[in-house]
Amino acid sequence: MITKDEAQNLLQDFLKIESITPDVGDAFDFLERLFIKYNFEVQRVKFKSDDSYEVENMFATIGSTAPHFCFAGHVDVVTPGKASDWSRPPFSGYIENNTIFSRGAEDMKGALISSIIAGINYIQNPIDQNHRLSYLITGDEEGIAINGTRPTLEWLSNEGIKIDDCIVTEPTSSEKLGDNIKTGRRGSLSLNLIISGKQGHVAYPERASNPINPMLSALSAISGQIDKGTKIFLPTNIEITSIDVNNHTHNVIPQSIKASFNIRFNDLWDEKSLMKYLRDKISKKFGQNRFSWELQKISLAEDYKASNEELCNILKQTIYNKTKIKPNTNTLGGTSDARFIAKYCPVVEFGPVGRSMHQVDENLPLDEYYLLIEIFEEFLLNYYSS
Repeated sequence: MITKDEAQNLLQDFLKIESITPDVGDAFDFLERLFIKYNFEVQRVKFKSDDSYEVENMFATIGSTAPHFCFAGHVDVVTPGKASDWSRPPFSGYIENNTIFSRGAEDMKGALISSIIAGINYIQNPIDQNHRLSYLITGDEEGIAINGTRPTLEWLSNEGIKIDDCIVTEPTSSEKLGDNIKTGRRGSLSLNLIISGKQGHVAYPERASNPINPMLSALSAISGQIDKGTKIFLPTNIEITSIDVNNHTHNVIPQSIKASFNIRFNDLWDEKSLMKYLRDKISKKFGQNRFSWELQKISLAEDYKASNEELCNILKQTIYNKTKIKPNTNTLGGTSDARFIAKYCPVVEFGPVGRSMHQVDENLPLDEYYLLIEIFEEFLLNYYSS
């Protein structure tokens, strides 16, 4: 069994490893040593596609008896920004007031290592019946997410490996550990709208076509909520994130303008229906005029929702047993790799409170970390005995 002191040391050592997307090799070296020490079989696979960087991923497994449960997560973290803005170096893993500070403490190296420790403690329990337990870990969740979890799942499927249920250890709790479980997420579609006019002198607007006003009119027509939401999802919402004409001269009407926006969409929509909606709205604003326009897709993340009520209920009961909190289930927040996993097996997301993720001085209370280990360990006991 891994003690509290050992768990603290493992977390601190793990957080000291700089693992900004996609440079995660040292973090995987650390995990591989830990897994092998406790007799897990470890496979490290790399994927690369055209015009994208190579990404390393890991699949660690032990046991052979069904059902096959998997914890999923990522070792990559976002950049800490300017190190001078932090109270201590961002990868120091320093501890103060029973709280550990480091980039990735909350999102999600702390939760990932807690799930691994829970699994190690579980397999050392004498009542274990050789149930199959695995960890699917990527180095590209915070990046473009092309060569990470999705191709790893395809590789596992080609190898004949089937996962029955999964928890992604994202920071889902709101105020207290255990108060929220994610059972789905809205999709995300990011786009550019480019409108082209005709450059000219501001004193002779009749000889030019200024694309700025048409852009403002088009954005006004599409921004905001476009439905009333569904039973499990919030309304679909369009947010403008950038408007740029790249014009540094005050007396020139610009040639073109570009706006960027993001759509967080529920299960009433998909990429095809959203693109049609946008084209119809924008076309009505333009009619017959001298402007041309185009929509450019930047990225797409599909919505997902959990499909196994039993999995969610086991997790809920476990959380209540350890905390006396009755968790809410919701689909709030941004995207996660659970959207890929949901195509292969039932999946929910559960992890620490997201107080400081992606912020300067990101941190994780150690008591929350220890409690998370206990919750994951008892969950495994309950899951395999159900």
